[in-house]
Amino acid sequence: MKRCFLIAIALIVSLTSQAQSGTIKVLNGKVVEGDFFKEKLYVFDKYINGRIRLSDGTVYVGDLNINTLGQTVRVITDTGDTIAIKTEKLVEAVSAGNTLFLKLNNTYVQVLNTSGDTYLGISRVLKLGQEKIEGAYGGTNEVSSIAKYSSVEVENRLEKIVGSSNIRYDYYENIHLIKGGKILPATKKNFEKLFSDQKKMIESYIVENNIKFNHNESVIQLFNYLANSK
Repeated sequence: MKRCFLIAIALIVSLTSQAQSGTIKVLNGKVVEGDFFKEKLYVFDKYINGRIRLSDGTVYVGDLNINTLGQTVRVITDTGDTIAIKTEKLVEAVSAGNTLFLKLNNTYVQVLNTSGDTYLGISRVLKLGQEKIEGAYGGTNEVSSIAKYSSVEVENRLEKIVGSSNIRYDYYENIHLIKGGKILPATKKNFEKLFSDQKKMIESYIVENNIKFNHNESVIQLFNYLANSK
């Protein structure tokens, strides 16, 4: 059997919904409205035991989670606080249970399946847009985009908001092809490039199964077919 890192059932809900936007309400540093945002802020619904591997070979073990807004690993300290690790820039991979995440282009990509040295992965990313600060008499004032801030600053920005603010956000779940440590868009062209010896199979499978490359489930279906056919 091919080596395969299958995504847990709880993590494959709404794969076909690649992007979703909304607005959160922040009151004195806390998100008080925005259930979807809070649900997607972390990859796991709770902190779970895992391993963090750094580029120098060091491995840390403990309860962890991955923040989709800052693309950072969060850990629980001895005092029970949740913090980002100081060695975030050195993180190479994170594993928890049967799930493996590779840190590529400053983004955590979960490996869904493998075929030789070619991987299929999914990234989950939250991005903040403009902030509307509620003023006197119910009015609002727009301020500059938060998108220009670094990941750590973005995470801290929410906590530093005083008063009431409404902030727009976008959430993305994107499928990627990975080879040689590089992320490639999961397009027909790249499938044919990475599975060049199965090009005819790709052509026929796409037609027979109505594969749509803008639907994550379709891309996963195609990759699994090719991986199992080798």
